[in-house]
This record gives sequence, C-alpha cells and structure tokens, in this order.
Amino acid sequence: KIMKHIIRLIPILMTLLLISACKEGIESYDGLYIVGTQGKEVTATLTVDDVPSAIAVNVAASEPTHSDVTIDMKVEPQLVESFNKTHNKNYELLPQAAYKLENTTLHIASGSHVTETGLKLSIIDRDAMKFGTTYVLPVSIDRVTGTSMPVIEASRTIYLVVNQVIITKAANLEGGWHYYYADFSNNSGKFDTHAMKSVTFEARVRFRQMNSSSTKWCYSVMGLEENLCLRTAGSAKTGWRLQLGDPNAMSSRDVLPNDKWVHLACVYNGETGKKYIYINGELQGETTDSRHTISLANAYGQDDLFYIGQSAADDRLMEGWVCEARVWATARTAAELKNNVCWVDPTSKDLVAYWRFNEAQQQGNHWVVTDLTGNGYNAYYFSWGDNGVPSFVDGVRCPE
Repeated sequence: KIMKHIIRLIPILMTLLLISACKEGIESYDGLYIVGTQGKEVTATLTVDDVPSAIAVNVAASEPTHSDVTIDMKVEPQLVESFNKTHNKNYELLPQAAYKLENTTLHIASGSHVTETGLKLSIIDRDAMKFGTTYVLPVSIDRVTGTSMPVIEASRTIYLVVNQVIITKAANLEGGWHYYYADFSNNSGKFDTHAMKSVTFEARVRFRQMNSSSTKWCYSVMGLEENLCLRTAGSAKTGWRLQLGDPNAMSSRDVLPNDKWVHLACVYNGETGKKYIYINGELQGETTDSRHTISLANAYGQDDLFYIGQSAADDRLMEGWVCEARVWATARTAAELKNNVCWVDPTSKDLVAYWRFNEAQQQGNHWVVTDLTGNGYNAYYFSWGDNGVPSFVDGVRCPE
C-alpha cells in the first residue's frame, strides 16, 4: 500500500518540481537585457551585400517598467579578443570608418518592456573593410537610469557580426572531360611536398549532376587517388557521401546535396596518425593513417599530378562548379575551416597553394589559374573533345 501511495504521488511531485524550476528560471532573468541574448547565443549577424546595410539592437525588461527608463549603449572593442578565444573565431574589430552608430541612448516608456527605437548599426563604407574578412562589433549596455532593475550580466553585451558577400566566378566543369591539375613534384621551395607531415585539402564546390538520373558512383573533388583523395561515393538510390579514398577509406555521415554550394575538406595529421573529413566545417568522419608523411606528387592513374575535378584515369569527373581550392601544410581545425569558407589571405602561414577559379590566363598552349600564394603551383586546365578554352560561371555569391 505504501508503495502504491508513493507511485500515485510521483506525478504531483514532478509537477511541483517543474513549477519551481520555471519560477527559478524567470527570477534569474529579472532585469534588463539585450534582445536576442536570452539564451546561449550572444551574436547577431549582418550580411553586407551593398551599402548602406543596417541592423538594429533593442533592450528589454523582464516585466513592464513603472517609470521611464533610459539606457546608454557603448562599443567595447576590448572584448573582441576574448570573444574569439571563447567561440573559436578569428573575427576582426569592425573599422570605425566603415560604420555609423545611431540611437546610442535608448528609452523604455513607463508601462512598456522594450525600447521604443533600437540602436542602429549602419555599414556605410565597404572600402574601409578588407576583402573577405569577417568583422565583429561588441555593443554593451553601459548605464541605466530610471529603474532599480539590474542588468542581466549574461545579456549585457551583443556581438554584431558583419559578413561581406563576395560576388565572384567559378570554374565550370560540366559537360565532358574538364578538370584542372597541378604539379607538386618540385619540392625545392619552402615546403617539402614529397614528405608532408600534415596536410589539409579544402574546396568550395557545387555538384550539378549528382541526381536521380546519374549512373556514376564517384564524383571527385581534389587530390591524389590512392594517396589522399577527396571524392564522393554512392548512387542515385542511396545518394552520394563524401569519401576519402584509400588507404583506409571512409565516408561521411551525411549525404551531399546536388546543385548547392558546399565547403568540403579533408585533413591528415601525421603527428596523431589520423585523417578527418568535413562538410561545411562539421566533422563527418575520422580514421587512422599510419604513414608519417604524405607526398603531394604521388597518385594512381594521374601521372603523379594533383587533380581538381577528377581522379584516377576513368570517369570520376566532378561535373560541377569549383569556386576555390586550397592546400595547406598543416592540420586545419574545424573552426579554421568554418571561419574561412569564402576567402583566405594568400600570405597565410602554411598555405601551400591557393586557387580562386574566377579567371584563367593563356600561357602558350595552356590555360592557367594562378596559384595566389606565389609558390608557383599553378592549376592547368585539361579538356578533351572541346575547343580547349575554360568556361566560368558568373554571379557566384559567398556566403549565399
């Protein structure tokens, strides 16, 4: 009987606990806060396509105020470093010449619980911003008058992230045998390309033929077949997953989309003896690799060349668009991959080769996409069965 009585009491006790928890949650958020920071998220993003572009910030109270409240807002540049460290970002402080800040003194009318007009951040000059750089501007509640309500510290500051839309071109590798190749056999420069202790391949691509009518199993992105090759594997029935080829092949957890821009990467870390694959900066799989180094001049069926848009000697053509591709002499982290999708500084440390496929120059009998690092690993266009002139897709946006 006692046990039955206890069982009957359990739902009541659970209800009381839930009510208590809810009350504690409400009480913990009694005060003033910046709208949008109530949860774990402390950022708001403004994507700049053209100028002027603007975003607003409002402050709210957890209950209607009993008098008029004035809130002074301020920019806190010193918070950028700690924000980057906490969130694994590499954002830069938004240059003062690039923006205008209006309505820095906000008001909540008596009986209301949110500011009448928000603070306004306007981007007014993109020339003051570096190409491809993501910026952040920390804005905080500075001073409050007219109420005894405290500022909720976890919601005192919002980080306004400013993305720049890059509009560029992409190499069109649809329709026939088209791909690019680079030759890493020359290892007399700053990198020993025959014995890389760590390597990262990454590319922003858009598959165009990975659909229900396809009979192919593989669409290759970049790399060295049977060495370190980033490609897909699958079928029209199951979909195609990102795959890192032999040795120790592995496939991604998620199926790749067709006709949508994706950022793909593989990482080899010789120190830990592991390899990883990523889709849009998200880890999709990992495996071991007992090799201590990797050669960028060793590939099955490729004359030991590094391919972009193809691998081996049979039809593994990517049949899509390539916006840009990079090779690094380091094991890039997920945060580094995610934070630098659209562009990187060509002088970045450990950047072996960097190709932006927005144009090609004719050099003798070849069409060449320049390696922007200055290391000389240019990408050469190969085609079979056409006029041998590369084509490009206009109006490619990043981020989309």
